[in-house]
Amino acid sequence: MLRKSFPGAAALLFAVLSLAGCGRGDIGAAVYPADQCRRVALKDAQTGAVLRGAEDLALDPVRGLLIVSAYDRRAVEKAARRNGAEPPEGGIYAVSLPALFDPSNAALEAASLIDPETVAGGLRPHGIHYDAARGELAFVNRAYRRSGGKWRMTPALERARLDGGAIEAPAAGALSCAANSVLATEQKIYTSFDHGRCGWRGGLEAVFNLKRSGLALDGVGPVYARAGFANGLARTGEGEIVMAATRESALLFFSETPGGVEETARIGIPGGPDNLSLSHDGGVVAAAHPSLMRLALNRKLGVGRAPSRIVKVEHDTRATRLLFDDPSGRLFSAATVAIETKEGLVAGSVTDEGLLVCRNREKGP
Repeated sequence: MLRKSFPGAAALLFAVLSLAGCGRGDIGAAVYPADQCRRVALKDAQTGAVLRGAEDLALDPVRGLLIVSAYDRRAVEKAARRNGAEPPEGGIYAVSLPALFDPSNAALEAASLIDPETVAGGLRPHGIHYDAARGELAFVNRAYRRSGGKWRMTPALERARLDGGAIEAPAAGALSCAANSVLATEQKIYTSFDHGRCGWRGGLEAVFNLKRSGLALDGVGPVYARAGFANGLARTGEGEIVMAATRESALLFFSETPGGVEETARIGIPGGPDNLSLSHDGGVVAAAHPSLMRLALNRKLGVGRAPSRIVKVEHDTRATRLLFDDPSGRLFSAATVAIETKEGLVAGSVTDEGLLVCRNREKGP
C-alpha cells in the first residue's frame, strides 16, 4: 500500500528513480500459472459501480465470504489536490467464495458491509483485519477533512461487527499519520506505520531509504521503528506477528513481550512485500512487488501496468514458494494482497479492477 510521501513533480521523480527494483532470480515455477487464472469483475450491489482498488482482503471461512477493502486512490488523491468537492469514498464488501471460484462467473456483485454515513471523514478503508471467531472487523480508514482551506488525510482506526453492532473500542492513543495496516489480537490492536514522519520529512525517508517505520501498539505507541516501509501484518498459528518491510524485500517475524515485541526472524523474499495473509496450510502469503519503480509509475501517474507476484513462506521450513507471477502485469496489474484457500488463490490490486482468481488444479477446470 504505497503512498505519496511529498508533493511536487521533481520530488516525485526523484523518489521514483530512487526506488530499487527487485529481480526475479531463481524462484522456480509458479504454483498457479497464468492459464489457471482469470479476472473476476466486481460491482457494488447497491450502486452498480465497478470496483477498482481492492487492495486488501480478509477471509470469513465460517460464512464462506471474502471481505474486500476497496477505493480508487488515484481518484481520491486527485480530488483532494483540486480542493473542491469531498474526495470520493470506497467501501468494505462481502463476496461469495464459492461464486468467485465458479468458472462460469465473470462478474459478481459485492455487498456493502459498512454504511459510509457512520464513518467520520468518509469511508476509504486501507488495511483490514477480520476476526472470524468474534465476527469483528478492524480497519485503518483514510478520512479526509478540511483544514486550513484544504483537504487533509487523517488515518483513523475503525472497528465494527459484521452483524451491524458496534464495538466498544479500548482507550486509544493517536494513530500515526502514516498508519497503514492493522492486526487485532484477543486483547491488543497493532498498526503498521510506513514512515516515521509525514510530509516532506517522510519524503526524505523515502529518498534516502531510511528505516524509520514499524509497528505500533494501540494505547502505547511505536514498539518497533527500524523497518524500511512497514506494510502488511499477519499472525501465524503459533502467535508470531509478521510484518512486511517493503523496501527491504523481507518479512519480519516478532514475538510479543511484556513491553512490546522482539524481532525473532527476518526472511528475504523476491520482491517488496505489501499486504500479508495466512494460507489454509499455515504459510504466510505475500503480494510482492518485483519493481517498485513500475509500481510507483502505475500507482501515482497511471503510467503503464505494474507486475504482480504472489509468494508464500512455508509454515514448517520457512522456504519461499512462488504462487503466481505476472511480469508484464497484463493479466493483473499491481497486486497488493492475496489469500490462498483449498480452492485456490484470490488477489486484489491497488489500481486494477476486480480480483484475480486462480483455481487449484485438483479442484478441476
